[in-house]
Amino acid sequence: MSLAVFLWILQAIWIKGIYAAQQFEIKPSSVEVNPGDTASLTCKVHNRQGECAWLKDGKVMGKIDTKYEFSREPPDGDCSIRIRNAKIEEDDGMWQCQVTQIALTEPTLTAPEVKFTVREPPVSPKIEDNTNLLPAGEPYPTQEGKQKRLHCISRKGNPPAKLKWFIDDTDITSMSNQTNSTDVDKPKTWQAVSVLDYVFQKDHNNKMLKCVAIHAAYDTLTKDIKIPLEVLYLPEIRLEGQPDRDIEEGQSVSVKCVVDANPQANVIWKKSGYSSIYALKDQIEFMPVKRSDSGIYSCSATNDVGTSQELEVNIDVKYKPQILNVSPIHGATVAVYNSTTLVCEAEGNPPPRYSWLQKMGGDGIEWQQRGNTAKLVIQNVTYQYQGQYVCEASNVINGVTYKATSAEISLDVTGAPQVLTDTARTKKRVVVEKDEDAIIPVYFCSDPIPKRTFWEWGSIKLETGNKHIRYIAERLHKDERTRDCYEARLIVERVDGSDSRKYTLNVENERGSEAFAVALEVREPVAMSVVIGIVVGCIILLLIITLVILYLLRAERMCFNRKGFKPDSSESDAESGRSAELIHNGRSKPGAIPPDALYTATKRDSNSSSDNRPLYENLKPDKNDNRNEASLVYASLDLPNPVPQTRNGHNKPKHNPPPRRDRTEYAEIQFQPKVYEQASL
Repeated sequence: MSLAVFLWILQAIWIKGIYAAQQFEIKPSSVEVNPGDTASLTCKVHNRQGECAWLKDGKVMGKIDTKYEFSREPPDGDCSIRIRNAKIEEDDGMWQCQVTQIALTEPTLTAPEVKFTVREPPVSPKIEDNTNLLPAGEPYPTQEGKQKRLHCISRKGNPPAKLKWFIDDTDITSMSNQTNSTDVDKPKTWQAVSVLDYVFQKDHNNKMLKCVAIHAAYDTLTKDIKIPLEVLYLPEIRLEGQPDRDIEEGQSVSVKCVVDANPQANVIWKKSGYSSIYALKDQIEFMPVKRSDSGIYSCSATNDVGTSQELEVNIDVKYKPQILNVSPIHGATVAVYNSTTLVCEAEGNPPPRYSWLQKMGGDGIEWQQRGNTAKLVIQNVTYQYQGQYVCEASNVINGVTYKATSAEISLDVTGAPQVLTDTARTKKRVVVEKDEDAIIPVYFCSDPIPKRTFWEWGSIKLETGNKHIRYIAERLHKDERTRDCYEARLIVERVDGSDSRKYTLNVENERGSEAFAVALEVREPVAMSVVIGIVVGCIILLLIITLVILYLLRAERMCFNRKGFKPDSSESDAESGRSAELIHNGRSKPGAIPPDALYTATKRDSNSSSDNRPLYENLKPDKNDNRNEASLVYASLDLPNPVPQTRNGHNKPKHNPPPRRDRTEYAEIQFQPKVYEQASL
């Protein structure tokens, strides 16, 4: 390499080292300052070669003592500017740090613009409804359920204020939207507007709506405006004093219609069934309440927003029953077996219940219920319905029963005589002991009075008031307690068995006749010997039954025990070896098992337990039975085929036809051994 080339390379390296590319080490950032403060915008350049310069809103700012201080050619590359006594009109704007180029081929070093903000505190916020300014502290009327759009405005602030909404202490900012724009009245400042779309409810009434502006230039950081809310809503009503128990006539009743409304509402009371207004006040009073006050009352309330629903209260005045009328007033006369009607009219609340009572005779005054409706219809009238009647009306108020009773009505029954069979004074059957006196009573009624009364039995007719031997027909006994009623009595003295019969009373008057039979039963005394005989017979029968039961128990337990059948030790060998026979009608019947074989077990030696041979050769133990072989399990009887004989008594040859099979050739009986305890009688 030549010397010239080498020198050229060195010169190029030196020039490049001197003129290396310059670049920002620290770039400026936005700054906010209060008016009159001093602030700096920092700008540092690495390998600075050009001159430092500052631009504000695109215009180059000169270096001015006591106002803008910066170095144009700082050896350390610090191009930072210091701004004194900041004023919004002079200093607020977009600032930019630049370093001039060092050669025509190099660009100017330029930093991004930053905001130098000189704070300006905005005026206090205001709230507007559309374009209507809402004065602070004055109620703001709004209707419940309707959406409202409100604006909170903060003007002439730099930077724009941050706006927030509150209802009392509840933050509702999320329901709003804020926009910022340059304030037209003051350059370099902003107007902040927050729009709130909100539906106020009844429970927001009398609460405080607040808009709060937040700004660093405020002495207290925030300023707000407060407006009381006046939420208008439909009236809501409720009733106080509604009766919780029956309202009795004469009490005091007061019912109030309590209204919750904004604005205040007017209360209107109406009574069901009437078109006019009952009252224009919140409370109705009944002092005292009368039955005519009964009805359904309704209240409602109305204001500028609208009318509430209606609430009803039922004033149901209860009062005791009262009889208004009974008929027929002077009583009724009805022929026997016809029909009649008694009518009772009463009032009361609750509606009364009716009872028709008939006065009955007796030691004291007794009443029998005949009906439980307002009309008492008596079908097929008898003399039992004759007498005095009253109508009783009753109801219950607050758990207390009240009754009203009418005057007595007389019911007179006329017609043919009638025997009253459903009373104790008339007996259909009379039972007496022999030699006692029998009294046969019959109770009857008759209007007009009976003109003939007599007893009849067999061929005898005995008029009342007469006597025949031992039979006395007493005169009629008039019932002093029941009109037109009598008692007839027939007395039979010292009755005997022949007096047992029916005795018929016959009664006649102008309207007809009636006959009634009474059965007389005479009991004969039972002789003492008969009684003793019956008792002795019962005792003997009981003893016989007891002996039979004991005998059967002993016989069964001695025949069957735990070890099977036991033969009688006194039985002879000849008896044990005989053929099985049954004696039937005095003749031997072949083919049957002897009873002693069926009910007798094998004989054992008391000193030896090895001899288990059965007494009868035809008794065979069951091979499948693992129990004691001495127990009888079954008995079999093998019978030889009979040999047919000819008429002369000789046996037929063996080649003859087989004998008939209509007789028993083999019989088998099985027994299951049972365990019985020994019993002694």
